[in-house]
Amino acid sequence: MLALGIAGYTFIEKQQFADALLSTAAVMTTTGIPGNLSQPGKLFTAALLLASVGIVVAAVARFFNPPIEDSEETLTGFFGASGQENLIMKEVSVNKKSSLSGLSKAQILQNYGAVVVGIKHRAGFDINVPLNTKVKSGSTVLLLGSPATLLGVGKKRKR
Repeated sequence: MLALGIAGYTFIEKQQFADALLSTAAVMTTTGIPGNLSQPGKLFTAALLLASVGIVVAAVARFFNPPIEDSEETLTGFFGASGQENLIMKEVSVNKKSSLSGLSKAQILQNYGAVVVGIKHRAGFDINVPLNTKVKSGSTVLLLGSPATLLGVGKKRKR
Protein backbone atom coordinates (compact mmCIF):
# COMPACT_ATOMS: atom_id res chain seq x y z
CA MET A 1 0.00 0.00 0.00
CA LEU A 2 2.89 2.31 0.84
CA ALA A 3 4.58 1.67 -2.52
CA LEU A 4 1.29 2.21 -4.35
CA GLY A 5 0.76 5.51 -2.56
CA ILE A 6 4.28 6.77 -3.30
CA ALA A 7 3.97 5.76 -6.95
CA GLY A 8 0.55 7.41 -7.23
CA TYR A 9 1.65 10.75 -5.81
CA THR A 10 4.87 10.65 -7.84
CA PHE A 11 3.08 10.10 -11.16
CA ILE A 12 -0.25 11.87 -10.59
CA GLU A 13 0.94 14.90 -8.60
CA LYS A 14 4.58 14.93 -9.83
CA GLN A 15 5.80 14.98 -6.19
CA GLN A 16 9.38 14.24 -5.22
CA PHE A 17 9.96 10.92 -3.37
CA ALA A 18 10.11 12.52 0.12
CA ASP A 19 6.90 14.51 -0.46
CA ALA A 20 5.14 11.45 -1.92
CA LEU A 21 6.20 9.36 1.08
CA LEU A 22 4.96 12.02 3.51
CA SER A 23 1.65 12.40 1.65
CA THR A 24 1.13 8.62 1.59
CA ALA A 25 1.98 8.24 5.28
CA ALA A 26 -0.39 11.08 6.21
CA VAL A 27 -3.28 9.57 4.23
CA MET A 28 -2.66 5.98 5.39
CA THR A 29 -2.57 6.99 9.05
CA THR A 30 -5.57 9.30 8.56
CA THR A 31 -3.63 12.20 10.07
CA GLY A 32 -3.92 14.50 7.10
CA ILE A 33 -4.64 15.06 3.46
CA PRO A 34 -2.08 16.72 1.21
CA GLY A 35 -3.04 20.19 -0.03
CA ASN A 36 -3.29 21.60 -3.56
CA LEU A 37 -4.28 18.30 -5.20
CA SER A 38 -5.54 18.01 -8.75
CA GLN A 39 -8.87 16.30 -9.45
CA PRO A 40 -7.14 12.94 -10.20
CA GLY A 41 -4.99 13.45 -7.08
CA LYS A 42 -8.09 13.96 -4.94
CA LEU A 43 -9.66 10.79 -6.32
CA PHE A 44 -6.44 8.85 -5.76
CA THR A 45 -6.21 10.18 -2.18
CA ALA A 46 -9.80 9.12 -1.46
CA ALA A 47 -9.13 5.63 -2.85
CA LEU A 48 -5.87 5.34 -0.88
CA LEU A 49 -7.62 6.45 2.31
CA LEU A 50 -10.52 4.00 1.89
CA ALA A 51 -8.19 1.12 1.02
CA SER A 52 -5.97 1.84 4.02
CA VAL A 53 -8.91 1.97 6.43
CA GLY A 54 -10.31 -1.21 4.84
CA ILE A 55 -7.05 -3.07 5.39
CA VAL A 56 -6.93 -2.02 9.04
CA VAL A 57 -10.56 -3.05 9.61
CA ALA A 58 -9.95 -6.42 7.91
CA ALA A 59 -6.83 -7.03 10.02
CA VAL A 60 -8.67 -6.23 13.26
CA ALA A 61 -11.65 -8.40 12.25
CA ARG A 62 -9.38 -11.33 11.41
CA PHE A 63 -7.56 -10.93 14.73
CA PHE A 64 -10.78 -11.10 16.75
CA ASN A 65 -12.48 -13.73 14.53
CA PRO A 66 -10.09 -16.62 13.84
CA PRO A 67 -10.62 -18.60 10.62
CA ILE A 68 -13.27 -21.32 10.57
CA GLU A 69 -10.66 -24.04 10.08
CA ASP A 70 -9.61 -23.60 13.72
CA SER A 71 -13.05 -24.68 14.99
CA GLU A 72 -13.01 -27.83 12.83
CA GLU A 73 -10.21 -29.24 14.97
CA THR A 74 -12.25 -28.48 18.10
CA LEU A 75 -15.29 -30.36 16.74
CA THR A 76 -13.16 -33.33 15.74
CA GLY A 77 -11.65 -33.40 19.23
CA PHE A 78 -15.11 -33.20 20.80
CA PHE A 79 -16.23 -36.32 18.97
CA GLY A 80 -13.01 -38.14 19.80
CA ALA A 81 -12.12 -38.72 16.17
CA SER A 82 -8.66 -40.13 15.68
CA GLY A 83 -8.02 -38.11 12.57
CA GLN A 84 -9.06 -41.03 10.38
CA GLU A 85 -12.73 -40.76 11.24
CA ASN A 86 -14.72 -37.94 9.64
CA LEU A 87 -17.75 -36.13 10.91
CA ILE A 88 -20.94 -36.75 9.00
CA MET A 89 -24.49 -35.49 9.07
CA LYS A 90 -27.39 -37.90 9.18
CA GLU A 91 -31.09 -37.25 8.80
CA VAL A 92 -33.17 -39.41 11.13
CA SER A 93 -36.96 -39.72 10.95
CA VAL A 94 -38.52 -39.90 14.39
CA ASN A 95 -41.62 -41.98 14.99
CA LYS A 96 -43.29 -43.07 18.25
CA LYS A 97 -41.05 -46.14 18.55
CA SER A 98 -37.83 -44.24 17.85
CA SER A 99 -35.25 -44.00 20.63
CA LEU A 100 -35.09 -40.24 20.01
CA SER A 101 -38.80 -39.59 20.51
CA GLY A 102 -39.33 -37.39 23.57
CA LEU A 103 -35.62 -36.75 24.19
CA SER A 104 -34.27 -33.22 24.45
CA LYS A 105 -31.41 -31.92 22.35
CA ALA A 106 -29.18 -32.12 25.45
CA GLN A 107 -30.21 -35.72 26.15
CA ILE A 108 -29.39 -36.75 22.58
CA LEU A 109 -25.93 -35.23 22.96
CA GLN A 110 -25.44 -36.90 26.34
CA ASN A 111 -26.83 -40.33 25.41
CA TYR A 112 -25.52 -40.67 21.86
CA GLY A 113 -22.72 -38.09 21.51
CA ALA A 114 -24.51 -36.59 18.51
CA VAL A 115 -25.20 -32.89 18.01
CA VAL A 116 -28.70 -31.92 16.89
CA VAL A 117 -28.12 -29.43 14.07
CA GLY A 118 -31.77 -28.91 13.28
CA ILE A 119 -35.27 -30.29 13.62
CA LYS A 120 -37.61 -30.51 10.62
CA HIS A 121 -41.36 -30.72 11.26
CA ARG A 122 -44.58 -29.88 9.46
CA ALA A 123 -44.21 -26.14 10.12
CA GLY A 124 -40.63 -25.91 8.78
CA PHE A 125 -37.02 -26.42 9.77
CA ASP A 126 -35.59 -25.07 13.03
CA ILE A 127 -31.88 -24.62 13.67
CA ASN A 128 -30.16 -23.42 16.84
CA VAL A 129 -32.95 -24.79 19.00
CA PRO A 130 -32.46 -24.58 22.79
CA LEU A 131 -30.92 -27.57 24.58
CA ASN A 132 -34.19 -28.36 26.37
CA THR A 133 -36.16 -28.67 23.10
CA LYS A 134 -37.72 -32.14 22.89
CA VAL A 135 -37.88 -34.12 19.67
CA LYS A 136 -41.46 -35.01 18.78
CA SER A 137 -42.74 -38.00 16.90
CA GLY A 138 -43.28 -37.18 13.22
CA SER A 139 -40.29 -34.85 12.98
CA THR A 140 -36.94 -35.37 11.31
CA VAL A 141 -33.70 -34.61 13.12
CA LEU A 142 -30.46 -33.58 11.43
CA LEU A 143 -27.56 -34.95 13.49
CA LEU A 144 -23.80 -34.33 13.38
CA GLY A 145 -21.33 -36.90 14.64
CA SER A 146 -18.83 -39.57 13.70
CA PRO A 147 -20.07 -42.55 11.65
CA ALA A 148 -19.66 -44.84 14.67
CA THR A 149 -21.62 -42.44 16.89
CA LEU A 150 -24.51 -42.11 14.46
CA LEU A 151 -24.74 -45.82 13.62
CA GLY A 152 -27.40 -46.76 16.18
CA VAL A 153 -29.14 -43.41 16.63
CA GLY A 154 -32.86 -43.46 15.95
CA LYS A 155 -33.35 -47.21 16.05
CA LYS A 156 -36.47 -48.61 17.70
CA ARG A 157 -36.59 -48.65 21.47
CA LYS A 158 -35.80 -51.93 23.16
CA ARG A 159 -38.69 -53.36 25.12
